[in-house]
Amino acid sequence: MKVQATKPVIHVENISKTFYLRKKIGFFKTEKIPKQAVKQANFDIYPGEIVGFIGTNGAGKSTTIKMMTGILTPSEGHCTVSDIIPYESRIENAKNISVVFGQRTQMNWDLTVEDNFILLKEIYDVSDEDFNKQLDLLEKHMTIKKLWHQQVRSLSLGQRVLIDIAVALIHSPKVIFLDEPTIGLDIMIKDKILKTLKLINQQENVTIILTTHDLSEIEMLCDRIIIIEEGQIIYDDSKENMLTKFATSASIQFDVELEEIEAIIAFFTTKNVTYEISDNHLTIAIDPSKHDEKEILSELYKEFTINNMGIKRTSVQDVVRNIYSKEEA
Repeated sequence: MKVQATKPVIHVENISKTFYLRKKIGFFKTEKIPKQAVKQANFDIYPGEIVGFIGTNGAGKSTTIKMMTGILTPSEGHCTVSDIIPYESRIENAKNISVVFGQRTQMNWDLTVEDNFILLKEIYDVSDEDFNKQLDLLEKHMTIKKLWHQQVRSLSLGQRVLIDIAVALIHSPKVIFLDEPTIGLDIMIKDKILKTLKLINQQENVTIILTTHDLSEIEMLCDRIIIIEEGQIIYDDSKENMLTKFATSASIQFDVELEEIEAIIAFFTTKNVTYEISDNHLTIAIDPSKHDEKEILSELYKEFTINNMGIKRTSVQDVVRNIYSKEEA
């Protein structure tokens, strides 16, 4: 996780958003029913952080993102992005940020990829020098020039999302909001997009806020994780601290000699370690709160013949499920 600057690039303080739904109470009459989508959210995000902003459907993720980008105005509280109140100074705020909302494109479908880049260059008032510099960087990592003369409407979904993210970076934004950017994409395109975002973050110290239901993307990309549920922030910490605090076990698989199986079972029984055996394949689950992983493995290697060992740590997916189960308890 990056060393935090003294001043956050995004400051969110007691922010809430209430929508009003109309409920029919008679043949001609309706009444307004309030629904609070976000409740008293507080957090700061610092320059260069990559933050995974996650939650279940309807948890308040997109509503919070829309308030930070200036699309929605909070019902209570306030937020600033690079010292700008986004919903009061939308044009000024737009010059410092980029937003990619899933499969909704900001490009003109009837123009070529090249024309869309040139159009957005003019909209954001990017100099020729800065435009060419950023374009060279994007070409190096995303190889977009091969699509340069194609109409946007002719691109595949993967190609279009790739170009959408490239276009979003053309004015060198300080903050990028990504709301389900890789939904429906194949693994190769997804991998290219995530690696490019990581490089842009490292080279230009760009702050990235990512919402996604694919927690493997969070695991690959993010330094820090904020979890929102029913409009409230229920977790906010680094990915490493989250894994340390909530990871319950490490699963270790290896092959053993058949004649040593009875002795190995006796060994794990004395250590009170959970194990499974299928033929000569052995799997053990080590709980770090109860066992010293290095000590057990060291003894195992000294006493027995061990082959093809692999360790599977608790994933972000498992940890998030664990956090939700604690909240529900």
